[in-house]
Amino acid sequence: MPSNKAQNNIITVRGRERSLTSKQKSLFSNLGNYGIDLLSLKKDNIHINKKLFFEIGFGSGDIIHKQAKLNPDNIYIGIEYYRKGIAQLIEKIEKTNLNNLKILHGDARRLLEDIPDQIFDEIWIFFPDPWPKKRHSKRRFLQLEIIKMLHKKIKSGGKLLISSDDKNYIAWTLSLIFIGKYFSWLAESPSDWRLPSNNYFGSKYEKKGLKSDREPYFLKFLKI
Repeated sequence: MPSNKAQNNIITVRGRERSLTSKQKSLFSNLGNYGIDLLSLKKDNIHINKKLFFEIGFGSGDIIHKQAKLNPDNIYIGIEYYRKGIAQLIEKIEKTNLNNLKILHGDARRLLEDIPDQIFDEIWIFFPDPWPKKRHSKRRFLQLEIIKMLHKKIKSGGKLLISSDDKNYIAWTLSLIFIGKYFSWLAESPSDWRLPSNNYFGSKYEKKGLKSDREPYFLKFLKI
């Protein structure tokens, strides 16, 4: 269970970023073509006229890209800290000419504060870094104050989807949910956490875990 000490000592993203290839640098330089004015989402009533989905830490962008391609009437926004993943997603977008997928670069912890409240139909956090060692728990993205902030950004009746193949991270997540009381867990039987949502596409992190016999868990929460 998360301690008060861990809650009060959240730190931002840490990690060594790999060098980009020339092609990736060129793709990353196009990031400005896929940005979005976050304040306009509410000011222009975009959140009312469209369904908005937000993925935090999209990796190489496989899931969010496939969903955006399947649902052109929805708007998808993803944030990623590492430039390589952003370059990979930009390449996918440019190959498919999508105009309903937007990209943000940076630390989601800090960006969340700038996002208007109650605009997203769903927020996704798929296979985040579990930081499995106890002494590293404060580095986990999900903390109680983050759960509270995510709750504020989701529309009434909206959902928070979280997946992981690390049992300790799943237990950590559920303890935060139960402590915070901001969401209800949509689980009535084991199949509800063993099976993903409809139209879900697996990520490379999930496939890597399956090869190592790690079972994925798919948690679905409804905003209270």
